[in-house]
Amino acid sequence: MKKFSIGEMAKICNVSIQTLRYYDKINLIKPAQRNPENNYRYYLIQQVFQINIIKYLQYAGLSIEEIRRAINLKGDLLANFLTDQSHNIDNQIQQLRNSQRLINGQITQLHELKSITQYPLETVYQRYINEQNIIQIPTQQIITPLDYPDKETSELDKILIKNKTIGNLQYGFSFPLKNYQSLEDIHYQEILTQVFTDSNPKLKQDIKKIPEGNYLCISFYWDRSKYFGYYQKLQQEFNQQYPNASGTVYEISSVDYYGYHDENDFINELRIKLPEK
Repeated sequence: MKKFSIGEMAKICNVSIQTLRYYDKINLIKPAQRNPENNYRYYLIQQVFQINIIKYLQYAGLSIEEIRRAINLKGDLLANFLTDQSHNIDNQIQQLRNSQRLINGQITQLHELKSITQYPLETVYQRYINEQNIIQIPTQQIITPLDYPDKETSELDKILIKNKTIGNLQYGFSFPLKNYQSLEDIHYQEILTQVFTDSNPKLKQDIKKIPEGNYLCISFYWDRSKYFGYYQKLQQEFNQQYPNASGTVYEISSVDYYGYHDENDFINELRIKLPEK
């Protein structure tokens, strides 16, 4: 029976010589003969199909150990094994789709942040905001802008992780529009974050909306000593335009780079939706 050198076999099977040497090294498929004098490897024609099976399974995404297992299975056992692999691929595809949604959502947030920074900081402005999907939870204790609510926002992350997604780099709070006397009087009612995937049915049920529309806003770099003054400026402008209207204040904090150092890197926007005319 005709024998083929490793170079000839590599050409026939459309693989590299290094690949055949690797298969030999890990005992996945060994040459039919080896010359003891020069250590040359020789393959037989029937090994072409064996190598093609390995190539096929590798292309299908199986690991070497999975391939080693698969080539020893027959009939229903092989079909069941490949069915499990198909389910694994479905899960990987879904995970990649979720990852893509998260990345695209981050890009959207960065574009929105860019649009915010086109307005003068610390000055009231009006802008249109598209509808946003959010997950929110009520606060379990009094939290004001003077506090450090990292522990509370981590509770929001737990819900998202449980539902096979994760929070992004934008968190927020909401509270009623009122004539507060001091910063200590502002009590957050909800903690919220934007979500970009609703593939999990349970998570989809929990998704709320920040409605689209025109908002009166003010943005600033986070500074507790100036926060109340910014809020008063926004509230006064809103009351002048709509003296008898009530509303919800959304406080949204974002960063535009990953080299975060401290909370002063956050660009904060206070938003109040304008009533429909």
